[in-house]
Amino acid sequence: MATTSIADKLAKLEKKIAKREKTIAEEQAQLDKETEEYNKLYLTALASKYKLSGKDLFSAIEREHDQLEKLRDGGMSDSDIDSLTDSAPADKDKATLHEDSPRTLFDED
Repeated sequence: MATTSIADKLAKLEKKIAKREKTIAEEQAQLDKETEEYNKLYLTALASKYKLSGKDLFSAIEREHDQLEKLRDGGMSDSDIDSLTDSAPADKDKATLHEDSPRTLFDED
């Protein structure tokens, strides 16, 4: 029965660790690349939805954000702000509340 020395065990573990670190680095690089593409697609969808791009899209988002911050600074909650644009449905019994059906970037108007 051969016994493995601590030095041998350490050497094997060092190789395993180096291999895992390399794999993690490769996976992280791939994740970063896919996340970048994902974000670009969302920006493209946003630009398409609002028919704005580049500086115009940035300015519109910045303006909306500034308006939201002013309303929040004035003491309004997000729920209060949401209610400013909610319209009362014609048939309340069949309508779905805003909170039950959140809109996404890809919802049709």
